[in-house]
Amino acid sequence: MAAAVPRSRRRPRVRCRGFNLVELLIALSITSALLTAVFLALDASFVAYQRTTESSSTHTIGRLVVHRVQTLVRTGVEFGPVPLDPNQRIVQSNAIDIRLVEGGPIISIEWLPDTERLMYSVEGETPAVLLEGVIEQLDPDTGDPIPPFRLEYEQGRELYRATFDIAIRPDDSMNVELDDGDDVIIRLVGSAMPRQVAYQPED
Repeated sequence: MAAAVPRSRRRPRVRCRGFNLVELLIALSITSALLTAVFLALDASFVAYQRTTESSSTHTIGRLVVHRVQTLVRTGVEFGPVPLDPNQRIVQSNAIDIRLVEGGPIISIEWLPDTERLMYSVEGETPAVLLEGVIEQLDPDTGDPIPPFRLEYEQGRELYRATFDIAIRPDDSMNVELDDGDDVIIRLVGSAMPRQVAYQPED
């Protein structure tokens, strides 16, 4: 028969104790604060990623459009609009007309301020959207609108240089609640000379 274990050697019973209401509320408060901080950080990262993607894609498309217009100018043989006054050398306009070969169709590139679109059309065909989000620029001194196309002529109707100054607002179909709407405007400036002028030998 086993000997009885003395009371002094018996293991004390561990008293199981749960969280009280105050401790539970404190734990929930800490958890909710941590989750809120995590969600805010994730949302800020999403907004930054979205803006970077919008700006990058818009900048790439805008550069391709400007490069295409420069190519048309370099290969063109006839341009418009032309100065109404023979003494006038510079024409600023919302559109540029380009004829690539003598007697060929006129290619028109026109900016529509109401729709913020840059349109592309070939004579006799339906216009197509070349670029969206092209916004109006204002002269900082006078406050007057600045047309996106500046044509510089010499000897009457012979185009010497065409300059393009286009401001684009990045656009995307996704929006988030924390987006404060401060769009970074992309400005693209380029110029080109017709090849017949650029490679004309000096007298």
